[in-house]
Amino acid sequence: MIFGKKENISTLDDILQASWRMLHDGVRNFRDPFHQSSLTTLDGDKPQVRIVILREFSEKDRTLICHCDARGSKVLQIQDNPNVSWLFYNPEKWLQLRLSGTASVHTDDETADSQWEKVTMAHRINYCAEIPPGSPTEKPTSGIPGFLREKAPKLLDASEARKNFAAIVCRFDEMDWLLLKLTGHVRAKFYWKENRMNASWVVP
Repeated sequence: MIFGKKENISTLDDILQASWRMLHDGVRNFRDPFHQSSLTTLDGDKPQVRIVILREFSEKDRTLICHCDARGSKVLQIQDNPNVSWLFYNPEKWLQLRLSGTASVHTDDETADSQWEKVTMAHRINYCAEIPPGSPTEKPTSGIPGFLREKAPKLLDASEARKNFAAIVCRFDEMDWLLLKLTGHVRAKFYWKENRMNASWVVP
């Protein structure tokens, strides 16, 4: 069966290796379709979904990392229920990838520090909002003080920005791969338990 323009997929291992490559491409290239993902958390019994940026991926540890404001609702949701799901889609390849597992929030440890070092100065301003995400306001606003937008970028390295930063690390134990085809969709599922993987073709 044909997968994209260059990759031939004939085995479950082919799918696994191709998926790893796509996730790495999503980290490295901001124009890649996998750079942006939908992250779903649970607020009680209600699913909450939003777009996040894939910042890091490790197939060895089976982890995905994104960044967020530590005061945001997704942080409390993950702390209350760590079960999360990521959805990736490549429209050119008609390829959907779903990864599910448990997430942890890091704000004041080595993981958070190392991830903060990777945040560019231009993006650190996003963590300088005076009020938490989701707070009601009388008019449209980013929440970022006007004086900050006018200062030199190096000022954004202030402790105020750092304390609002959080890294979300998800360790996934399930992957659902779906290739949409006019001649019939193809689907495969992968499960990990105690570092042992089970994989199978399934009906789409």
